[in-house]
Amino acid sequence: MLLTSGLCFARDLNPGFRIEPYLLDVTGDSATVAFFLHEPMVASVWVHRGPELKKFHSQGEKLAHLIRIKGLEPGMTYAYEVVCKKGNRVVRTLKGDQSYIIKTACRAGEFFSFAVYGDPRPGDTLTHRYHEAVINRVISQEPVFNLVLGDMVDDGADHKLWEDFFRVEGPLLRRSAIYPVLGDNDIAQGKGKFQTYFPHIGSGYYHFEWGGVHFFGLHTWDTLAGQDKEEFNQNSPQYKWFLEEIAKPEVQNAPFRVVFMHDPVYICRGKASDILRNTWSPVFQRSKVDAVFASWHIYERSVDKGVTYIISGGAGAELIQLNKNPAFPSQVDALQYHFCRVDVGNGAMEISSIAIDGTVLDTITLAPRAGYEEEDKQLEKAARRLSKELLIGKTTAKTPAIPLYLFSYDCRYCRKLLKHDLPLLAAQSHIALRVYYFDLGKRGTYDLFLSMGAAFGSQDSDVPVVFMGNRVMGGQREIETHLTGEISKYLADPGQYISAAVDPFKKNDNPVANGDEAFNGLTLIMVLAAGLLDGINPCAFTTIIFLISYLSFLGASRKRILYTGGVFTLAVFLTYFVIGLVFFSFAGIFLKNHSISLVVNVGLLIFVLILALLSFLDYRKCLQGKTAELTLQLPGFLKKGIHKRIREFAGNKFAIISTSFALGVVIAGMELTCTGQVYIPIVTMISEPQYRVMAVLYLFFYNIAFIIPLVVIFLLVFWGFTSEKLAAFFKAHLAGVKLGFVILFLVMATMIIYNLRWFS
Repeated sequence: MLLTSGLCFARDLNPGFRIEPYLLDVTGDSATVAFFLHEPMVASVWVHRGPELKKFHSQGEKLAHLIRIKGLEPGMTYAYEVVCKKGNRVVRTLKGDQSYIIKTACRAGEFFSFAVYGDPRPGDTLTHRYHEAVINRVISQEPVFNLVLGDMVDDGADHKLWEDFFRVEGPLLRRSAIYPVLGDNDIAQGKGKFQTYFPHIGSGYYHFEWGGVHFFGLHTWDTLAGQDKEEFNQNSPQYKWFLEEIAKPEVQNAPFRVVFMHDPVYICRGKASDILRNTWSPVFQRSKVDAVFASWHIYERSVDKGVTYIISGGAGAELIQLNKNPAFPSQVDALQYHFCRVDVGNGAMEISSIAIDGTVLDTITLAPRAGYEEEDKQLEKAARRLSKELLIGKTTAKTPAIPLYLFSYDCRYCRKLLKHDLPLLAAQSHIALRVYYFDLGKRGTYDLFLSMGAAFGSQDSDVPVVFMGNRVMGGQREIETHLTGEISKYLADPGQYISAAVDPFKKNDNPVANGDEAFNGLTLIMVLAAGLLDGINPCAFTTIIFLISYLSFLGASRKRILYTGGVFTLAVFLTYFVIGLVFFSFAGIFLKNHSISLVVNVGLLIFVLILALLSFLDYRKCLQGKTAELTLQLPGFLKKGIHKRIREFAGNKFAIISTSFALGVVIAGMELTCTGQVYIPIVTMISEPQYRVMAVLYLFFYNIAFIIPLVVIFLLVFWGFTSEKLAAFFKAHLAGVKLGFVILFLVMATMIIYNLRWFS
């Protein structure tokens, strides 16, 4: 009876209501019943549960009513009626209509189901037909509330369009609360009337809890064009609010955290904002967000660093599917009108995409991420214990082994695959495969299989199953059909293939995977400051001292100093820049081993401290006039070599320039070991397509700032400064120099501490 009443769109609306009752802001003990009338009236909401009747009244005669219902109990269902009066005239909901119900938020751990959909407006379809079809199907699922992902109307400034929206949604929203976020069409260039209908969402972002699950609605409605970046970037009140709210213990200890917003963070067949991806996705990862729902005119699902991203924008507007963006591959996509049903219970969250004809387009089950780091470590240990590792083919520095995970029971085809097919493919393609074989007959392997399926986005594949790259191949036919294609994809672009590959058991303990987070935190000012600091750190003093020594050996000719010092400095800049451009090809391999990267980094820090001590001792010698006894100066053999070179090529400008350039390259290569914590995330992100342009730009400005100290020293020498003159200057300004060294020491200590923190 309830279902029939809810699905009956053909009936006429109650003529006394301009917008029939709908539910807002439902909690475990309260709810808001909202409705709009054609004329001002006094209104009441009568709430029934069994024989008990409670009445809640509005204040005075109004056209718009939002009546708060209190004193309810969690996880219960209440019937309600709306009765409005003015004199002898009465407007009310139909007596006995059981579709007007309030379902309060349940307690933590209890089962509940909700719906998610976006872009329900008519759009280019010019009809509510698809919107009505989606709502009909949603009603049949009996959700307790609905997340609506924005663009509810074509023009948010038009009250008539809002009335049309509520006419279609009315049979659902009278019984199932709406929690919306705003789209650009709802905002209508600042003229939108949405607050008339949704006053509870305030500034556009808000947080609520249901059944122990925490939901965060974000205000990201036009990040590619009209929306002010200050509304959602790292300096925005919204961003700071989110960090504070999601860090609360009750949120972090909850079984699930769900974010819903209008604009996508990740999407393969649509448009997404770089600011959202660079600013918000690292926060989602750190904060253990489980699912992020956003709207575009398709259905799509992808996974990035443990966060599941769902695009659901097929609730009414025209369907749009752009060409695939290979930088953001999706596990599933569909061009159909649909909504998402989400079931929470039994320690899991199951997300299903359902088309208007009832077809289930996609289903994925998420496990709670509370304590996920420990769970990931346990999974990794179990994987090592239960897998049989086989290396097929030969690896080189340029062709690392491609991971391939095979789950099966002992079968004839599986033995053939391991002993014949895979070795043949590896030999023909000149690649190496690192095969992890899991026997499903062993205890505990099936749990690993489910975890692997969740990571790759497919939990219902036929056995045997091959997980490779970011693709799942289930059954003999699929493996034979697609395995060669996967290898071809790798050969076409190995770097892109490896970077897009799913690493199911090491989601959160990979310095390279976390490197994009360090990169996202960079700004141009930070890059310039880091380059300048790296240019004056104690280790970099060696390069400066080499420059001074070299210029001194060349003689006092200003012209010679000009071109030799300039060429030396240019060589240092170009060397650093070129090394940065090619370093990413092996930086990822180096940084993947956490132990090696930590040991090497600590060794470099010790080296820096030793050089800092030697620089301080040399400073003391300068004060004492013992400039000939400086420790950090050109080695004797190098001095003799330079003297010999100068004598041999006296007057030969080309020879001296080439020597200067070669010396700059050598010294810059040696000094590379002292590079700071900003240089590494810059060069490692050059390999990522979405970061490449910005990373190269950062690298350029970093190196410009890095050589500024060299340029300053070079100009000082050019203008006639010598070590003796500098020592005399230090003596005359001893107090200021000491203060400068104290400040430099504090800066270096801060850099060292931060450097250790970044690598550890």
